[in-house]
Amino acid sequence: MDNSPDPTPRPDRAPGPSATGGASDRRPRGPDAPAGTDRLDGRRRRTTVVALGVIAVASAAGLAAGLLTWAPPAAEPARPLTPTEAERLAAVRVTNHRDVRSGLRITIGTAAARTDVVGWVDWSRPLAYVDVGGPGAGPGRGLVQATPGLLMARPDPTAVPAPASPPLVPPVDGWRVADGSAARPLRPTLDLLFALAAPRTEPAGAIPAGTARWLARAEAGRQPVDVLQAPLPDDADRRGPQDAPEAGRPAPSTPGTASHPSGPPATTGPSNTAPARGTAGQAGAVSPPNTTSPPGTTGRGAPRSTPTGAAGSAGSPTASPRGSGSAGWPGPAVSLPAAAARPAGTALLDGAARWWIDRDARLHRLEGQLPGGVPVTVELQRANRPVLWPVAALGGRAGLPRALTGPEEERFARTAARMRAEGGATATLTAPVAPGVTLRGTGWISWTERAAYLSVGARAAPAGRTLRRYDATGVWSASDAGNALVAPPLPPPRTGHTWGRAGPGADDVDVLLAAALRVGSATGAPRPATRIRGDRIADRTVDVIEVDARHGRLRYWIDRAGLLRRLELRTRLGTYAQLDLGPGLVPALPSPVPSAGKPGR
Repeated sequence: MDNSPDPTPRPDRAPGPSATGGASDRRPRGPDAPAGTDRLDGRRRRTTVVALGVIAVASAAGLAAGLLTWAPPAAEPARPLTPTEAERLAAVRVTNHRDVRSGLRITIGTAAARTDVVGWVDWSRPLAYVDVGGPGAGPGRGLVQATPGLLMARPDPTAVPAPASPPLVPPVDGWRVADGSAARPLRPTLDLLFALAAPRTEPAGAIPAGTARWLARAEAGRQPVDVLQAPLPDDADRRGPQDAPEAGRPAPSTPGTASHPSGPPATTGPSNTAPARGTAGQAGAVSPPNTTSPPGTTGRGAPRSTPTGAAGSAGSPTASPRGSGSAGWPGPAVSLPAAAARPAGTALLDGAARWWIDRDARLHRLEGQLPGGVPVTVELQRANRPVLWPVAALGGRAGLPRALTGPEEERFARTAARMRAEGGATATLTAPVAPGVTLRGTGWISWTERAAYLSVGARAAPAGRTLRRYDATGVWSASDAGNALVAPPLPPPRTGHTWGRAGPGADDVDVLLAAALRVGSATGAPRPATRIRGDRIADRTVDVIEVDARHGRLRYWIDRAGLLRRLELRTRLGTYAQLDLGPGLVPALPSPVPSAGKPGR
């Protein structure tokens, strides 16, 4: 029996607040809602807007007050250098020397006279390879390769005004020694560029006390730098590698011997008996500067050093033992175009320069004024540092100079016999001998007749040439109206041409041809020589071997068969002249005169 009271029904509870609606969800919605609900919502919105407005006004008032009262921190005043900063400034040039290479961007002048330069510098050779442009470049627009004493240009008047990075492998043709119009605006800047490297830190007193100051802090190359103001170190009475003749040549490792006449084997003929002199009256021939220099000197009067000697050493010629590799080898004889030393007291900049230097003593930027008040800015791109490839006129690409191996010495020793067996060779001449003048030539060499016959003319004037025939009596030459790139007429014309005779060694072309003739007529053991590098020519692998000669350094390009494919001579100007050879049968090369004893017509 159920005694529990009857369950009483409970009234329904009002729904509670929802999870999202909050307390406002308890108010009725829709048309049945009380009239005061909308007024309550309106008051709350107005309150919120007023609060936000008050906050915005307060923020604006605070910002305005801050702007009115804020002032930038005072810049640090210029001051003398601290000892640490002075040490970094003194180490800038040696740091450049150790870093070897750097990309660069140079601005010379302003406005319509501005010249822009983009490229690279290799302080170890030293060598600069740049593209020149800008509104003020004029006829100098194009590619340039330069050493401290020489500037080779490849003008391109059709190039766009804005320069770009040069091609890593430079074009083969079109290079010439820059004349005054192309070299004048660039030479002071390139001299400044080469002067930014030295093999050692600056000695005490190189920068006079009180002339160097700290100016500011800045950023360059994504690195913090200090901006310093100081003159260039006074090195007018001190020469580093970039100032000395034979720049870039490693020092001999052992005392050696005096210089040797020439070539792989011993030489014959009269070509070493006459002093160098000009070729007045010969069309197509250009007299190099300072033709009165004695044999064994450069055109600037600086003595040519030998690959074997320390200063003042002398002795008898000795060849390194076969297969020894290094025994008896006096050291590498790497030659580059000679650098012209700056005259004492010559200033590269007017006044002090501004140096942007980081904590590792690396220069990132330099500003100054060239003589004459021309502003110049040099920016160094330290991470952009490819290996540079000099053009043929500057000696070609770099190698690793070393002594000859046994097989290389054997090939070098039998070169003379191999060339005599061939009988002769076609010859193609390229000789940059003066600013704006590159001599071209073609013809033949006969080691059977011991004679050579070429047509030679300037590249800029192909319609005029000189016919030249070389033999034991000297150099016979006559003017001709033909093209220098066309082989000379056979037999040599006797009518309508006036043949004159000059002594051997009259100019660099004569010296080069005389050396080529001696290759096939020489006998004996090879002279001490240096293998500069391996290379290729006419689809053949060759060894480039350098030997000091009386009139300049000679480079022999010898293939694996022991045949000479190219002969190079370092000219008195400092360039390299090339004579490319194609061994084989050649036509007879008769004398252009009835008697070899006296000039004829």
